[in-house]
Amino acid sequence: MQNKKILVLYQDWEGWFLKNYNKFEYWFKNLDRAYDRKNDYYILSLSNIKRGIIKKEDNIKIELFKSASYRQIIDFFSFGKRIKQVIREQKPDYIYCPFLYLASLVPKSDKYRIIGFLRDKTPKMIKAGGGIRSIYGDIFYLLDYLALKNIDTLLYNGASLRDYAKKFGFKGKLIFSPRPVSDTEYFEDCKPDEIINKYDLNDKKVILTIARLTKGKNIDLGIKSIKRLPSDYAYLIVGEGNEKENLIEIARKNGVSERVFFAGFVKHENIWSYYKVADIFWLLSKSNFEGTPNVLQESLFAKVPCIVSKIPAMKNIIDDKETGLILKTWQAKELAEKTMDLLENDKLYKQIQENGYRKVIEYTKKNVKVKDLFL
Repeated sequence: MQNKKILVLYQDWEGWFLKNYNKFEYWFKNLDRAYDRKNDYYILSLSNIKRGIIKKEDNIKIELFKSASYRQIIDFFSFGKRIKQVIREQKPDYIYCPFLYLASLVPKSDKYRIIGFLRDKTPKMIKAGGGIRSIYGDIFYLLDYLALKNIDTLLYNGASLRDYAKKFGFKGKLIFSPRPVSDTEYFEDCKPDEIINKYDLNDKKVILTIARLTKGKNIDLGIKSIKRLPSDYAYLIVGEGNEKENLIEIARKNGVSERVFFAGFVKHENIWSYYKVADIFWLLSKSNFEGTPNVLQESLFAKVPCIVSKIPAMKNIIDDKETGLILKTWQAKELAEKTMDLLENDKLYKQIQENGYRKVIEYTKKNVKVKDLFL
């Protein structure tokens, strides 16, 4: 069978292709499962730098197109022009757009099929930043609308995202595809003792959050809740983001700096050590722009009971008092009370552990490998 030619439209503001290629591999190969060594891939990516052809693997060529997150719209037409040039040069069989809005730049043609992955509502995420980003977000609504007019097959990983596509009048093929729980082969052999010793977590009840440190993730609610919990409760936060310094200051002002630990970025294959030291997982997002969060699936797989915020995305996999607990408010008092109640109720704790594990195993069986769509 002849190799398929796949054009992938990407965006990379963090230098993954040059500095941290394994992070790209994690998303593209492990989560999207879009890679097949039998196919040839040409990746055209928005980037902070311009670079000619980069050949990381025999069947993957990468071209970086210089732009920046704040000037995407200014460079958009230039990027669209380059896409059309690459289509003429590469003659792809498929165009894959894991960043949905980029499909708005692809001309419709019967010479290739366009596949998109709707993993979040990018316009809503942008608007959550407030200020001028609200206007910027409106532009991305238009781009999503145009993208959905072009796409032939759309994968999505949450009911709210399916409804979002239908609202814009999407007429192509819709495929539900929750992300798989990846890197599970590292689960049994991980080393939680290193984390326990590093943060002095012996004899502590450990609460874990893994998230980007942004306002939408609402991590300050967790820090304020720790103040209401006994002194043997510790809060371990994994992730990086522009809110880090502010969150450190919130911990200081609330007098809990010695119980709130910022672990920073952790490679995914090492993440299981953090789940293994955790007694409870908190995901407190306020902005409902996601599908089903990967970290929720991971915590259920690791049998760490979750307490989550009340946004609809959480309910894709969390059933209150069955596979986790769902907050009714945005109050630190409620979060602290639910946390203590769960840790003091052995029967409920074990029930949520087992139900959550069964749920994620059944849920992720519905995953569709993107590479299987490149027929």
